[in-house]
Amino acid sequence: MTPDTAAVAANSACGSHPGSGSGSGSDSDAGSGSGSAAILELRGLTVHYGSRAAVRDVSLSLAEGQTLGLAGESGSGKTTVGLSVLRLLPKSASVSGEVLLDGQDVGAMSWGRLRAARWAQASVVFQGAMHALNPVRRVGDQIAEPMALHGVSGSVAELLDQVELPAAKARSYPHELSGGQKQRVMIAMALACSPRLIIADEPTTALDVIVQAQVLGLLRRLVAERGLSLLMISHDLSVLTTTCDDLAVMHQGEIVERGRAAEVIASPAHPHTAALAAAFPTVGAPEFRYVERCSTLPTLLSVEDLRVSFGSTMAVDGVSLEVGRGEIVALVGESGSGKTTLARTIMGLQRPSSGRVIFDGVPIPSGGKALKAYRRQVQLVLQDPSSALNPRHSVYEAVAEGLRIHGIPGDEESLVKDAVERSELRPAEVYLSSLPHELSGGQQQRVVIAGALALQPRLLIADEPVASLDASVRGEILALLLRLRRELELAALIITHDLGLAWNIADRVAVMYQGRIVEQGTVEQVLLDPRHEYTRRLLAAVPSTTRA
Repeated sequence: MTPDTAAVAANSACGSHPGSGSGSGSDSDAGSGSGSAAILELRGLTVHYGSRAAVRDVSLSLAEGQTLGLAGESGSGKTTVGLSVLRLLPKSASVSGEVLLDGQDVGAMSWGRLRAARWAQASVVFQGAMHALNPVRRVGDQIAEPMALHGVSGSVAELLDQVELPAAKARSYPHELSGGQKQRVMIAMALACSPRLIIADEPTTALDVIVQAQVLGLLRRLVAERGLSLLMISHDLSVLTTTCDDLAVMHQGEIVERGRAAEVIASPAHPHTAALAAAFPTVGAPEFRYVERCSTLPTLLSVEDLRVSFGSTMAVDGVSLEVGRGEIVALVGESGSGKTTLARTIMGLQRPSSGRVIFDGVPIPSGGKALKAYRRQVQLVLQDPSSALNPRHSVYEAVAEGLRIHGIPGDEESLVKDAVERSELRPAEVYLSSLPHELSGGQQQRVVIAGALALQPRLLIADEPVASLDASVRGEILALLLRLRRELELAALIITHDLGLAWNIADRVAVMYQGRIVEQGTVEQVLLDPRHEYTRRLLAAVPSTTRA
């Protein structure tokens, strides 16, 4: 997306035109059981990017008032299917088959007719609200824009009320809103012209579990109250099962399984469906508990009564926390709880108001060469690898940069190659000259980890290391962290809102709320027998793969 608003993009981008061939549609598609007329029907949809088939012979139907989840990992073709509905694919895409919107062939629509259908008949909630909203315009103006373009009368305040935001938020800029509030603004924009169909592409990615539950509840309520049809795209089966009646699973451009959501989850017929379900572990399920040891370990990092304030706001309020040598500790909490501020203070990037951080028995230095030496031993892995990597630097340069900054002795080429292979990018020679945009999200995250490993740290601070990754890659990165702990005695403080991740690989868990640690202990103690009300709220907000 450009800095233009999502409304402008969806109303002015020409994209590719699906052909008007007969296709190979089937009447047995997921979503056909209600008996209502189909508001959306795909017949043999096939999309090529050059010689690569991104979508192959997809046939689906969605009835009025029905909810359909489209599941799959990154690259499965699910977003391409969603963009095909309103002809939002890039011009480089070659499309065949039919897309019928309310019985009308989208591929045969004139440009004026297609423009009228966008937002008025069908609208899109794009993934990553921060990138879909114009950063220099107030959100109220952006909500009003599709109404002005389509000559629809309406009230921005009423739309904000529909998505449970106060009318005063209309004057805010995107950066003044939380992730959940920005997503609600995107939903308000999608509702602005009273469409009959909403396409929601990963609407809860990277949101914490409580905000995610609020957004999913909002979507369910709007579907029920407005009689909307919903096509929801996600790699998280638990999110889709919470929201959708029916489910279709994509793999390598094809629909491999479809049916009622509860039935598909209860007994998946295709191995890929089972793999997707297993990628998001159930807290308390022994088969998802991968910790190899949980013994008492000598303390490596100790945070003592730490406080960090920004003006009158106490972001970190009296936090005490320990990480043992070779131990994995999960720090969980919702957005704004103070987790990232705590991590920045441990790294020496933020000065504390009071309290101290002790590493290997010594308080961390405040600056100079001593702080630089400390940061070699404590490395930070950021949430979004695409933002952490310089787009102009090759993999080799990205990994070698830390070696040069810290003056690490030895053969640079050998050290870089060893770090890249330890991060499981093998053979290293294949990747060393690659630029970030030539890599998948999981490969980019491995490059970030390789850059940290090159310095031979003793502690990794990983801030939401798998939040932006799809199901299969998530499992690979977590397995990598466990292997590094086993082979290198590497300790890790993993900052996350994902309780399933904590159950997966952590020895201990600390729960942070409003700047304080409200509960901590072994993972079994905290997640199976929570003592604090906030921990119970976090657990209750985790989406389940069973419908109530």
